[in-house]
Amino acid sequence: MRQLSIMVDLDRCIGCKTCIVACRNHHDIIDHENDQPGAIPNYLRVESKLEGTFPSLQEDYWVVMCQHCKKTPCAKVCEVGAITKDEQTGIVLIDQEKCNGCGECIDKCPYKVIQFNKQNNYAHKCNMCYDRVTHGLDPVCVDVCLTDALSFGEKEILLMQAEADGKQVIKKMSTQSIIYTKTP
Repeated sequence: MRQLSIMVDLDRCIGCKTCIVACRNHHDIIDHENDQPGAIPNYLRVESKLEGTFPSLQEDYWVVMCQHCKKTPCAKVCEVGAITKDEQTGIVLIDQEKCNGCGECIDKCPYKVIQFNKQNNYAHKCNMCYDRVTHGLDPVCVDVCLTDALSFGEKEILLMQAEADGKQVIKKMSTQSIIYTKTP
């Protein structure tokens, strides 16, 4: 199966969250019930970790999104078959017409990235901008990344690119489609 992926270069991510804003705009993600900062759902989130001691501190940032897992725990618990892994792209998709809103996939996702639309009673999440990707475009988060920390393409080619650049692939995430790299 072909696997399209997004590579996150941890050395380049500055935590600006431009990817989150672009994603919200592209996918029209609005929480009409809780329209307050921090309560609006996201397909992406930026996490950080502070390391070192003053004055030698370093903060690392990384983007967390649907990992489009090889073995999909969300799809395995979906009793109506609404979650599938696309054979042509490897992207995990939720068919909102089939989703019955049970929330089992939300509970099962190890990355806590599946959202619930209360108004329409369905689960939704990052679909790696399937609408753009199938027309030869990059996902919108990759397109707007100010520091080129995000790149998109075939997983094997991205892994070869990371190796050629002397990057270390963070092993715990390497079985997923999202590839996290940094300089060793």
